[in-house]
Amino acid sequence: MLVSAAQASEAELTRLKSVIDGAIDAIYADPAASSSQKQAQVRSVIEKEYDLNVIIRRAIGRNWNLMSGAEQEEVLKLVKQLVVKAYVEGMNGKSRPGVSFGEIVTISDKRMEIPCAIRMDEQTINVLYRLGRMRTGWQIYDIVAEDISVVSNYRDQIDDHFRRGSGAELIEKLRELLTKEDLNEEITL
Repeated sequence: MLVSAAQASEAELTRLKSVIDGAIDAIYADPAASSSQKQAQVRSVIEKEYDLNVIIRRAIGRNWNLMSGAEQEEVLKLVKQLVVKAYVEGMNGKSRPGVSFGEIVTISDKRMEIPCAIRMDEQTINVLYRLGRMRTGWQIYDIVAEDISVVSNYRDQIDDHFRRGSGAELIEKLRELLTKEDLNEEITL
């Protein structure tokens, strides 16, 4: 069991490294590429290996059932676009980041964490990728950057939204955010 868990951990580390390297390459390989071209390439690299719906659904939490099927699909689509746009634009004008990985932490046979440090423009950002074994294989179910969980942060915002708003209003807010030229590093719903 330990050998297979260690092999799985190493395989997932290799897979994650490949996705991160591919996403960074998509942003920095062709300086003439437009932001939308880079976004499409980054999204393609990520979605070949990981299901972004896992993180989004966890962030939406119990609010998922407050939306119709059509609203659910639209929210998934818009959040994916927004996250990738923020990622690509967040790298705009910055030097290519260096990424190093720490020791894999095996939580159980169904959970692991892979820490990494991202060095960009003399700043280091510590990121922890949380992975879970699911029917579709190992998937990222949360990303913790500088001790802030992406899932918890957005779940709080989405919970707050649904205390006073609807799925349709969330969709409008997401569409509005996508039209902004300059997204802040923190996207507030």
